[in-house]
Amino acid sequence: MVRDAQFIVDSLPNVEMFSVERALRQLHAIHLVLINLEDAWLNQEDINHLIQYVLDISRPLQTFYDTPPPPRNIGTSTMPSGSPFGGRPQYDLDLTEALRLHSMGNSWVNVSEAMGVTRSTMYNHLDAAGLSTARQPFTNITDDELDEIVSLISLDHPFAGSAIVMGHLEGKGIHLSSERVQECLKRVDALGVLVRWV
Repeated sequence: MVRDAQFIVDSLPNVEMFSVERALRQLHAIHLVLINLEDAWLNQEDINHLIQYVLDISRPLQTFYDTPPPPRNIGTSTMPSGSPFGGRPQYDLDLTEALRLHSMGNSWVNVSEAMGVTRSTMYNHLDAAGLSTARQPFTNITDDELDEIVSLISLDHPFAGSAIVMGHLEGKGIHLSSERVQECLKRVDALGVLVRWV
């Protein structure tokens, strides 16, 4: 459980909120066990070290869980209007960050909202910079190959949801739709059930 919680910490902010909540509940339970532990084989210093280890992992998860989504336009700066007649100031957008967020599988609507502008404003800025709004093409991989890779990820992180698995796949250079990853997780989970019953 601690190893899975550490993996979620390492994956922040690309995690599902229920994964964070589950990890926090598990770490809280471990913390309660440790503070009430009476074991002749462990001295108090060892127990305190374990407690501190659990708290160190819990802290970033709790911060992420307690932090509400940022309000619209936070961190979005504007440039003075280039027109001699004044007019509405233009947004100064970090297009490199926008492309990075989009390449991770986020829609342009979500990327635009995260940057505090409308989708049409984002498109206009990308077009003016000569950048394409086309999504990165999906990786050509068979279901069998995908199942094998996701099975290995699931073995190391059995409680990982689709968002974390997608992040792991992106780290391996495998770009797929969320629907295909979710279908693969269902197949892998079903296969795991069959193996456990055999």
